[in-house]
Amino acid sequence: MLKRYVEKNNSLDNLVLVGMFVMFVYSIFLLTSAHLQGIELGLWIWERHQNLFSWYSRPLFVIPACYYAYRRKLHYTFGFILLMFASLFWFAAPEHVSIQVSSYLEWEKQLFFSGDSATPLIILSITVVLFLIGLFYAFYKRSLLYGLLLINVGTILKIIVSITLGGESGTSAIVPSLSSILFIDLLALFLWRYKSCK
Repeated sequence: MLKRYVEKNNSLDNLVLVGMFVMFVYSIFLLTSAHLQGIELGLWIWERHQNLFSWYSRPLFVIPACYYAYRRKLHYTFGFILLMFASLFWFAAPEHVSIQVSSYLEWEKQLFFSGDSATPLIILSITVVLFLIGLFYAFYKRSLLYGLLLINVGTILKIIVSITLGGESGTSAIVPSLSSILFIDLLALFLWRYKSCK
């Protein structure tokens, strides 16, 4: 029984590795193509990040990253986080961007990249890193409740900060953020009920 379980997980891990490799190659291909065309990469990434698919796809990376942290295979976790950041430029720049979304992104750009001081960007980077370390440490220690709690609290805080600092444009973060934690919470509830019924 244990041998079959290990073999099944190893097969899944190998499949995941192949998928991650393909997506990393795809990411490099996109960046290289844009560079060879003489496109300014920062602006190119920013324009493609306006595609809402990159906003709504984050649970697809966070969930497997937490799963592998739980299994203590941190190189997989690190790989999924890199893919999450790479997904910012996977999707084509949208033809039409709502005023609310463009205003929110412009607010982010002004706050973190256009000021004379790098302090906001440094604070953001430190906050994100500490959040991810805390999240994956919780799953690494097999504390599912604390991990789930951290995801929910972190997402709610992000919404509060966006609305507080970004005003009306900050409301653009509400639906993608709430849909992410709703998806994650429903998945956690399903797994908990499934495990309880076994």
